[in-house]
Amino acid sequence: MADHQEPIFTPTSGYESIIYIYNKTKVDFALDSSKAILGSWAKGCPPNTIKAGAQALIQLNDSFGFSGSQGEVVYELYHPSDPDTPLSFKVEFCDPYGRWNDNYLRTKSSNPKLVSCQVLDYNLTGHPFTGHVEVYLTENSANDMTEAGNTPNETNGDAHAAFEIGFNGPLGIKIRDPVHEDIAIAAFIASKMRFPKGTEYNNLDAAQWEYMRGLLWSDDPLCLLFEDSRESNSELALGEKFLGDFYAGAPSSLTQRSHFGDLQFFHAMAAQSNDDPNETKANMLSWLETIYKLAIGVQDVRETDSLADRFPTRFSSYSDPSGDASLRQLFLGRTPSYRKANISKRAFGHCLHMVQDSYAVGHTLRRLANPGDLDGKDGEGFFRFKPGKFARLGPVITFHTYSGQSKRHAHYDESKQSRSPRDLESFNHIIGARDAIDKSIKLINLYAQKTKWEDGVRDFFANEVFVLDSKATLSNPQVYERFGSPDTSSQSTLEADLFADEEYQLGMERKMTMLESGLAFTSRVPSESQFRCLEQLSRRCTSPILMFVKLLLGFIAIACAMILGQFLFRGFRLA
Repeated sequence: MADHQEPIFTPTSGYESIIYIYNKTKVDFALDSSKAILGSWAKGCPPNTIKAGAQALIQLNDSFGFSGSQGEVVYELYHPSDPDTPLSFKVEFCDPYGRWNDNYLRTKSSNPKLVSCQVLDYNLTGHPFTGHVEVYLTENSANDMTEAGNTPNETNGDAHAAFEIGFNGPLGIKIRDPVHEDIAIAAFIASKMRFPKGTEYNNLDAAQWEYMRGLLWSDDPLCLLFEDSRESNSELALGEKFLGDFYAGAPSSLTQRSHFGDLQFFHAMAAQSNDDPNETKANMLSWLETIYKLAIGVQDVRETDSLADRFPTRFSSYSDPSGDASLRQLFLGRTPSYRKANISKRAFGHCLHMVQDSYAVGHTLRRLANPGDLDGKDGEGFFRFKPGKFARLGPVITFHTYSGQSKRHAHYDESKQSRSPRDLESFNHIIGARDAIDKSIKLINLYAQKTKWEDGVRDFFANEVFVLDSKATLSNPQVYERFGSPDTSSQSTLEADLFADEEYQLGMERKMTMLESGLAFTSRVPSESQFRCLEQLSRRCTSPILMFVKLLLGFIAIACAMILGQFLFRGFRLA
């Protein structure tokens, strides 16, 4: 029998809606969309996956205690006989405020002959509102339902319509905007390891949270932001331990080293100003080789390996954690109790974080490939792009350092505008986010196929993600001073050099052609390359001549107009 998903129940006192969905099928349900019309979702709701044979709780809280709750969810599933055609069902529910309004719970199926939803008896009055829905899948082949599939169902349209540390603190208080998590979720949705399209930060399940724990590990490597719980991997602590270590921790602490010391490459940053970019890149690749191999689990790295063996220059008896600690202990930090910890997923989440950070303006200066899409600066002096456009970033010019940066660093890591992981355009306003998502998708696909480090993963990191510009500079803390300027925009200087080489070769071919064509009246047939050179030469020569002719004709036209004007003016005066 399938394991039941543990519902996350929040104590209620008002007009909450508490809906139980029972999956009576042999396939999983994936959240397609959700809408809180009145009220706010409880933590973990609506769940983004309802496992086969399991039940799930959907709780919509009454925000003010007197406004009521009203919402809807759409789940997607696939019939075993036709795994390429999505089916869906919609659940609508309401616990309205007011003694004269009734509760309601109704369902709609995109194809009732295949997906059957049964609403069990519920009370029309009373608060909070509790309802139960059972969902069944017929054993009939989907191919036998062609007629039903071709006949539009009246509810089908409705069913388908409709970079800093980011986390929500205790009592739902938002401490930081979860930009990293949203970027990762967006990438997973679009990858071969698809998250359900309706997945958001608030409804991640425990298995998906293991990736997020690795994603957050880069910022909180001792796991001080989380409670050491045996049953939960997403229970956040008050945060005072993390803040204490961040602001006043020992230099040997992993928190201090990763944010201010030799391990700043966790964030695609240099250890100090004036560091060689090649050294920073080498540190990142060396670290990632071990961590990625640990993530895929099919190479020579095991979670029981000691830190001193794998990183002898990074960990010793004086570091925290010490060199005797294992890779598993490294990623568990101060939270070793969780019984379902997945070190592979946490290691991979850390890899994703490094990729994402490398595209954040506060971490690196990259060559801007589309300066024409810039729309100046906003009222606070921050760069912005034209509507519908976003930054396209190229090679790394400079790795930044955290020490010495102004508070403007945070602006480019955060987002005041709302985002939806299923809508990539909602990330356009965050400079570097679209590139971070694109590269994260590629890395997830490599991970999904368990591609070995030497079979393309190293090249992906070295020559695509962390590739250095031909005019890369020493590290500095200057976040935005050169971003978008002429010397850091358009095509990379490497590409420009290649273009210059091509122009040089073309110039030599033209000279040779001109010399050889000195025997203009011989019967020798010019080669194809000579034809090409002559054609380009003639275009470049005739272009200035045509421009001169046009200007000359323009002057003549103006002169004629002036003479004609004087003649007419004299005629009017004489008249």
